[in-house]
Amino acid sequence: MQADQSPMTGQVQEDLFGLRWFIVTVAALEGIDAILDLPLLIDRPNLLYGAWAVTPTTLLGAILAKLYVAVHPLLAVAALMLSVAGNVRGSLVALAAISVATWLSLLPVVLYDGLRLQSWWSVQWTVAQLFLFPLLAGIGVAIATLTIRYWLAAALIAIPTAYGVLGVVLFVGRALSNL
Repeated sequence: MQADQSPMTGQVQEDLFGLRWFIVTVAALEGIDAILDLPLLIDRPNLLYGAWAVTPTTLLGAILAKLYVAVHPLLAVAALMLSVAGNVRGSLVALAAISVATWLSLLPVVLYDGLRLQSWWSVQWTVAQLFLFPLLAGIGVAIATLTIRYWLAAALIAIPTAYGVLGVVLFVGRALSNL
């Protein structure tokens, strides 16, 4: 019976090896994003975008925003280390927690200042950040914990990171075209 299990175990380990590298890549991109936000802890602008974010006007909003900036790099490192250690499910939950933390940090601003829907960019950004990404994170966690379809869960959880990378590429491309 053991001779029958070893090829299957090797196949599962090989499949998870590629998934683990995918998660390491996503966690590294999230870590870079988290590092760019760290100056917000001391009320300085983002290192890449500058002062673009709407600052919360309430105490609860300021606490949640600073808590998000402090927790984001920790969750990215946790996802990275869990993936390297072989705990795919835990790393997926850590990456999904980043989307939920982002959502929680945006809620006070939306509740007190309302939705800012002046342009197409702000409409799609608002819909993605407030509705789509937390939903994808929840579905990804449910898939990762209830089934063994880790690739599907990883793909769903990586969508916010891919969206952020696309935003950076568009921002840098636009900035370079204005030079």
